[in-house]
Amino acid sequence: MRVRGTPGARRPRRRAVVVIVTLAVALPLAASSITGAWPGSTSAAPPSTVAPSPDPAPAGPVTAEDRRILVRAESLLTRDCMTRDGFQLWLGTPPPADELLSFPYVVDDIAWARKHGFGSDLVAAVDVRRRTDPNQRYVSGLSPERREAFLATLNGARPEGLEARLPSGGVMRRSAEGCTSEAQRRLYGDLAEWYRSSKVVADLTGLRQRRVLADPAWTAALRPWAGCVRQRGFTVDTPEQLRQSVGTRGRAGEIAAAVAEARCAQDGLAATTRALDARHGDELTAAYHQEVAARNRLEHGAVPRARAVVDAEHE
Repeated sequence: MRVRGTPGARRPRRRAVVVIVTLAVALPLAASSITGAWPGSTSAAPPSTVAPSPDPAPAGPVTAEDRRILVRAESLLTRDCMTRDGFQLWLGTPPPADELLSFPYVVDDIAWARKHGFGSDLVAAVDVRRRTDPNQRYVSGLSPERREAFLATLNGARPEGLEARLPSGGVMRRSAEGCTSEAQRRLYGDLAEWYRSSKVVADLTGLRQRRVLADPAWTAALRPWAGCVRQRGFTVDTPEQLRQSVGTRGRAGEIAAAVAEARCAQDGLAATTRALDARHGDELTAAYHQEVAARNRLEHGAVPRARAVVDAEHE
C-alpha cells in the first residue's frame, strides 16, 4: 500500500490528541503487522462472478454484528487463498471490548478511566499479543526468498491496480492481485469501487476529528474543563497536555489524571464534543455522499456472501 501526496496539495496537520491507545484492532488477520507490500510475483486473483447490486444503498452502514461477519469472512477467504499457494496463516481473535473504545477528543467514561487510565495497560497487552503472534513467528522463520513470496502472495507484487484519492489529500494505491484482493473481490464484487469508497470513507474520520478540534465551540468548552482539572491538581489547558503530563507520574498518577479528565468532561465538554462530532460527521457524509453510499451498498450486498463463508467454517 502506498500513499502519495498530490502535487501542490498540503496534507492537513494531525494533532496528537488520541488517548495513548486507539484500539480499533478489529483487523481481519493477526498478520496485520506483516502485510506491507513487498516486491515479488503472484498470480492475479480469478475474476468474481458476483455482480454489484444495482439497488440503491441502504440508509446507513451495516450493523456491528454484520461488520464482524464481514471481517471474519475476509479472514477465512484470505487464509484459504494463502493455503492454496502453500503458505500458512492464522486467524486473529477479536480484541476485548475495552480495547475497542477510543477517545479521540477527551476521555469521558469515568469507569473506563478508573480501570485503564489513558490506556497504557491496553497498549502493553497489544504489544504482548504482537510479540506472540504466530503469523509473525512464521514469517520471521521463512527464508528471505520465501518471505518475499509470502508477502507478494498476500498483497500482490506491486501496489498497482487499485487507487483512492483521499479527501485529506494524497493518493492510496494497492495491488489488485494477491489473496487480500481476491478475498475482497469475492465478498464485494467490484473491488476497485470497494477499495476507493472504503478508503475515502475511512479517511473522513480523521477529517472529522480535525474539524472538531478546530471548532471555536470546542475551544470555548475547554476553558471550564481546564478550570475543573486545575482544581484537581492538574495545571493544563487541554486533554492532550494532561496526557503528556503523566509520563513521570506512574500508573497511579495516570489513573488519577484520566479520572480527573473524565469527571471534568461531564460538566459540558463531553456533550459539546458529541454534538460537534455529529455535526461535522453529517457535513462530511453529505459532501462525500456518493462514496458513502457506494461503501454502504457494497457492504450490505456482501453480508449474505460473508454469512455463507462463515457458516461453511462450522460445517
